[in-house]
Amino acid sequence: MSYRARKFLSFYRPYLGTLALDLLCAFIVSAITLILPLCVRHITQNLLGAGVADPIGEIGVMAMIMLALVLAHTLCTLFVDYQGHMMGAKMERDMRRELFAHYQKLSFSFYDDQKTGQLMSRITSDLFAISELAHHGPEDLFLGIVKFIGVFLITLSINPALSLIVIAFLPFMFLFSLHFNRKMNRAMRLSKERVAQVNAQVEDSLAGIRVVQSFANEDWEQAKFDEANARFVESRRLEYKSEGLFYGGMEAFTQLMTVVVVVFGAVAITGAALDLSDLITFLLYVGILIEPIRRLVNFARWYQEGITGFHRFMDMIELPPAIQDPAPAHEPELVRSIILI
Repeated sequence: MSYRARKFLSFYRPYLGTLALDLLCAFIVSAITLILPLCVRHITQNLLGAGVADPIGEIGVMAMIMLALVLAHTLCTLFVDYQGHMMGAKMERDMRRELFAHYQKLSFSFYDDQKTGQLMSRITSDLFAISELAHHGPEDLFLGIVKFIGVFLITLSINPALSLIVIAFLPFMFLFSLHFNRKMNRAMRLSKERVAQVNAQVEDSLAGIRVVQSFANEDWEQAKFDEANARFVESRRLEYKSEGLFYGGMEAFTQLMTVVVVVFGAVAITGAALDLSDLITFLLYVGILIEPIRRLVNFARWYQEGITGFHRFMDMIELPPAIQDPAPAHEPELVRSIILI
């Protein structure tokens, strides 16, 4: 493991308890999400037939069970959203404290070559991206893997043929997601650079505002700012274009999978290879299957954006400071002296 990887993981150390509870709640959320469609299947398959003595009572029991599951799902989701984000914010605070302390130890020559606006972007927007990775990264990766495996195993047990048809879409979805995710990441990195340039331009203009106003150079400064601002808008245009293609394509895959399940499921029902309750269950799991794919893609997005910010953070931290902390002084155990007057 590289030094930078160990450095990143070290920021988790004070919050290992919160991280463990966060992942536990995330696992409970995934499990409940997978269980609820099975409850629907049990009701439609076993409780709506003529052989049930008290169908209303049985449905009432299942309703209470499902309400309890929904309540547990809600509480665990609240914990994940709140405590997980707070953990990321605290890690961001720790990194910002360390980076600011390091800024104060760098040499004058370093600040002669750096723009304050770009240094500010490293201590604000870059660290925010790292905190999002620290929070969403483990959750999205964990939830995505658990839900994907769960959906695959459950649908395979219901109808292997229909399950394999659905799974056949996944490689194409993954390649599509990977392609446009890379485009989005490149556009995001460019957007961050353009934001840093805008910050630097504003800092330069406002720092010399007395000179600007004295020589009536407001139009010149406005033109420079408009140029930097226009470059930023162009980077955002590329980002939003890639984002629109990505989410539009994912939605198209979702609808196509639903159509395929309905068509092949209807054919299987006519051949007595599938019943209506299983088809309903399959449709529910198709909706669930999209979420882990999106989570895994989001993890790749957060990873690229966060790791870029972390490398920029480490580029500053690894600069040798001009002010070195002195070694702790040695305190003698006993001092004897004679004063002559």
